[in-house]
Amino acid sequence: MNIGEMKSKLTTQGIARDNRWLCRIYPPPGLSNTNKTISNLISRGPLKVNVNLPGLDNLDAAAGQINQVLDVANGVIGTNLQLPTIGAVLSNLNGTLNSINLFCANAQIPGRDIFSTEYRDYGEPRQIGIRHQHSDLTLVYYSSEDLRERAFFENWQDLIFNPKAKQHAYYKEYAGRMEVSKYDQSWSKETAEYRFNEVYPTNVGVQELQSDQGDLLRLTMTFKYYNYERLK
Repeated sequence: MNIGEMKSKLTTQGIARDNRWLCRIYPPPGLSNTNKTISNLISRGPLKVNVNLPGLDNLDAAAGQINQVLDVANGVIGTNLQLPTIGAVLSNLNGTLNSINLFCANAQIPGRDIFSTEYRDYGEPRQIGIRHQHSDLTLVYYSSEDLRERAFFENWQDLIFNPKAKQHAYYKEYAGRMEVSKYDQSWSKETAEYRFNEVYPTNVGVQELQSDQGDLLRLTMTFKYYNYERLK
């Protein structure tokens, strides 16, 4: 390939940057009235609904009216890259809604291997591919002063195993969904989108507190998921 061909490829394909992305979490139903409404909305079809952040504080109070609004709008809500996605909001212990996707500091598209088994008829053995094998999904979040992000994921874990009742939940009750979107340099075009199905948190990371001059407090989260698919 000569220099001219290289320039042409750079012009048409571009070079991806690692800081042009959005991560959206669609939590399982049951965490709040808002999440129940989100679940009902998602079941209507593959819609991406966007709302304005200042209006989220009153969303729980109006949860019963949202479906009526969607009916009036025939399920069509305007989208805007600059607005947080309704599926990515979370509720803290006081029921106040916050946008978790805005506090996601690091996301990833995890690795995928082919699980294989050895087969030998005669001669040297062969490794036969069997199925996909996914690595865990790790995200890093900035923390609010009251650590509401940590409280949210701890509550999500409590859906999996209730520490008071000592009971396990059904899989479908705690498995959510996550989407990671990659954008071009100008943030004007979504160039790739990955959906992670049946996501749930397995590890809430350690948060070290210190008396010396500190840095921004971050929370590392590890998730399991069933599989992922590329939507775009």
